[in-house]
Order: sequence, then C-alpha cells, then structure tokens
Amino acid sequence: MARRKTAPADNPAGASNPAPKPRPVAEPLLDVHDMQGNILAGFKKDHQHLIALKIRGIPEARRWLARVLPHISSLAEVHQFNALFKMRRARLNRDPHGLAATWMNLAFSHDGIAKLASADDADALPDDSFRLGLGKERSEFLGDPLPAGQTDPTAKWFVGGTGRAPDIFLIVASDCPKQLALEVERIRPGAADGPDAPEPIWDERGETRTAQPGHEHFGFRDGVSQPGVRGLISRSPKMYLTPRVLKPPVDGSPEFAKPGQPLVWPGHFVLGYPFGDRRDGSRQDSVPLARPWFKNGSFLVFRRLNQNVAGFTAFVAAAAAKLAAEPGFDGLTPAHLGALLVGRWPSGAPVSRAPALDNPALAKDGLSNNDFLFTVDTPPPDFLPRSGASPGAFPRALESLNGPVCPHAAHIFKVNPRDHVTDVGNEFDTLTRRILRRGIPFGPSLADPLNGDDGVERGLHFLCYQASIVDQFEFLQQDWTNNRAVPPTANGHDLIIGQSPTLERSITLSPIVPGAAGQTVTAPTQWVTPTGGGYFFAPSISAIRNVLCRQDGQP
Repeated sequence: MARRKTAPADNPAGASNPAPKPRPVAEPLLDVHDMQGNILAGFKKDHQHLIALKIRGIPEARRWLARVLPHISSLAEVHQFNALFKMRRARLNRDPHGLAATWMNLAFSHDGIAKLASADDADALPDDSFRLGLGKERSEFLGDPLPAGQTDPTAKWFVGGTGRAPDIFLIVASDCPKQLALEVERIRPGAADGPDAPEPIWDERGETRTAQPGHEHFGFRDGVSQPGVRGLISRSPKMYLTPRVLKPPVDGSPEFAKPGQPLVWPGHFVLGYPFGDRRDGSRQDSVPLARPWFKNGSFLVFRRLNQNVAGFTAFVAAAAAKLAAEPGFDGLTPAHLGALLVGRWPSGAPVSRAPALDNPALAKDGLSNNDFLFTVDTPPPDFLPRSGASPGAFPRALESLNGPVCPHAAHIFKVNPRDHVTDVGNEFDTLTRRILRRGIPFGPSLADPLNGDDGVERGLHFLCYQASIVDQFEFLQQDWTNNRAVPPTANGHDLIIGQSPTLERSITLSPIVPGAAGQTVTAPTQWVTPTGGGYFFAPSISAIRNVLCRQDGQP
C-alpha cells in the first residue's frame, strides 16, 4: 500500500535537484469533547461489561439518560489517558501500576432512536443496514448459520436478532475489575429510575485473557493492525490524533503515520467529516447530513462470537499432519499452518516477515510488526527527521521475490488486502473499507485444547465502528471473507471468520518449500459462530443531551 520509495538513482538525496516535497493536506479539527471516546481512541481496557437495555417508558428512559450523561467518556478524556499510559509504559517497560480509569459509552438501535427522537430521525440516519437492524434478513446476508430446525439464523441468539434488538447498548470498561463493577452498578437502571425505567435484557463481562494477554481464544494476538485516523485534536499547538513518524509520500501513494498504519480520513468512521476518494485517496468534503445532530456520531456493530477452540485446534493438528506428507510442505507444524491461515503467528509476528518461525521480538516492535506489503518487496521505512524512530533489525517482507509468503486467503489478507488491487478497486478503495475494532474476549480460557471441549462458552465480543455498515463491516464479511473468489483471486475462504451455507470452506496454500504444487485445505465446519449481535448508532454527547434526553422529545 505505502510504497515508501527511496530517491531515484538519477536524483539521489542531497543532489541539486531534490525530489519534490509533498503538498500538505489540510486535516479537519476533530470535536474531541463531543465524540464518544471508544470510537476513535478506543478504551483499550482489560475489563469490559456490555449491557443491552429495552426501553419501557420513554420519559423514564430520558430521565435515566440524563442521569448517566455525566458518565459518558469523550474522545478528549480517552485519548489523553491513553497517551499518558503509553508514555509511562514506554518509560517503565511495563504497564504502570496505579494508573487506571473507567469509561462508559453508549449507542442506540434504530428502534431506540425512533422512541427517543422520532421514526423520521431514525430513518434519516444514512445506512440501510442500520435501519433494517441485525435480524433475519441481514443475518442471512452475512451467511450466519441456521440453527437446527430453524428458519431464522438469529432464533437462538442470546441477545439481538429478529424482534429482540436492544434499544440501548452500553459499553463500560476499566483497568480495575472492582471499579468496573462499581460503575456498572452506578449506571445500571434501578428502582430509583422509576418502574418503567429501561430494562436490562442481557449483560456479559469481557476480559483480557490472563493466560495470554492481548490474544483471542485461538491463541493469536488480536488488534495488531488498526488504521490511523486523520484529524487534529488541537490547532495551536498543532497536534494530530494519530502521531506521524514517516515522511509523506511524493509519488501519490497512500500516506502512513507509521509503518503499516495507513492514514484514513475521519469521515470513514465518524459522520460529518471529510472522506477519501476511492480512486485516488483525495480529500472529499463531508456529505450533508439529514439532521445536524448526526455529526460526530458513528455506527457500531456488535457480534457475540462463540469460538470452538478445541475443534479449531484438532482441525489444525490433523490438517498439518496431512499436509506435512505432501511435497513442498515437509515439516509443516500445526503452529505454522495456523499462522498461514491467520497471516500472523500467535505472537502477532506477520508471516510475510517471519515465514518459517514465530518471532516474538518482531511482534513486540510496533514499528515493524505491521510493516509489510502483499505485491512488492517492502522497502525500508523513510522516517521523519527527529522522530526518534528507527527500523528494527528484522528480515524485510519479500512478497515479490518469494511470494506469496502470506496466503491470499489468510484472514489478514481477506480483511485488508493492503497494496493489492481487488475486485472492486485499488489500495485507496481498500482504505474506505477499514473499520475500527474494539473487541475483547469473553469466557475462560480452555486449559488444554488438545483434550477436547469442556462445555463452557468462550469467544469474542466483536465491536467495530464505521461510517457505513453496508460498505465496511458487511462488505468485509459478506463480499470478501465469505467469498472464495475474491479478493483478488480464487484462493479460498477466510477459514477463521468466513462463513458458507454448507459450513464447508477451503483455502489454497502455496508450498512452504518452493518448487512443489500448492495444496487445498478443506474445513468441514466453522469454529466461529454468531450467538448475538446488533447494529447501533453511537451519537455525539451533545446529541444525547440535546435530543435524546429532551423530555418533550424535540431537538
């Protein structure tokens, strides 16, 4: 995606005719005090509690919202705390003890907006899938499996689904489990809020896994790759939401904040801001909104995903043993096959830079663990002077000379083809598909996956923010991960999150020893299953105060 080219041979650095400097791009000032903080900054907490509410009495719901309004955490608060936490951790080389915070954000379904504002307001929000909700129609569109004897994929969901969508969805997160519990009790509707206060219909804790912090239940590090959001948090002094350590490109390619972190216009995540053109990435003015109070809001997708850890572990072990007997796959281990299916080793090290073995040191290097391309050999990064950044001493990604090292149906390729042209466009189009992931595991770790399942539920609370559920989350799931043919060629399904009506999916792998034929691995079932979910809108703090809390219901 970012072809960070060095100066051409006929115009070396320091010559009399230096390469032209890139023209500065005007970035918008973000309303950091009005946006909810989990959208662009992310709570990044080890403990999280999700609560789904149903509105019973509208006046009581508005009074409850007014009561919890001061508890809503803004982008300004969350970003400043995260920056402080990061600085302290870098200095101490560990998480700073005693530095803790507790955050709360909330979002509303289409019906929730209709009840608290008006049906016209809810219908005016610019997303068809949000208006429909995550019921039978959209669940079928996403390829969700049908429970035995049912005609609705959502029939046995724990939360959400046809006719059971929550009106209000709360996210409470903290560094401290005790503080999290106290905050949940403070904001949860109770008797003091009236007999018709919003009713909790589902709630569940999510926790970072103590056995493998930062890893999901299959054992792979999660959340390594996130886009950088353009925009200023201050004009004087000039401060970007996403710090920059790389020089801007001069060749018209996408700009990166740091290696592997493309800069994406905020309008792809929050309503009312500039967005990038799908053809060339150029800044486009924000689309006019049907209601002024939609600005600074974002669409939230929630999916409760069960993970069959024992089943996945058994499949990878059996498939690796079978492949190891084939020419070109000699010595293939289950860990290596799992890395090929994901595109990263369990530590988070990308197979593009660590083709044969896991490299935990590479995984820990934030300037290296995401620095790779899929169509060309990745050049060294060109850092800004005085940035203090330097490239790690790790092998470069050589996808052009030795590729494809990372399979083109690996999970990380399917959801982010980077610099590879796809069935719908180029690398700038891919930037418009990016989402901001805010997930966290739920349920206890499985002590010994090789000994089979223990009957306890575990999985991922998948949360993501975007400006279009249709063009971002749904596109990634239905058009790419579920589709064997794209992007960009028929290399297979995403065996991690991809879905098919028959549950059977397959992936074609290139040999790990060059010169042999590739092999197709077929999975008879899927190990990630939706068991809840919903589509929501996370409004600005001022919209909640001035529109949704108003006792007369009028903005």
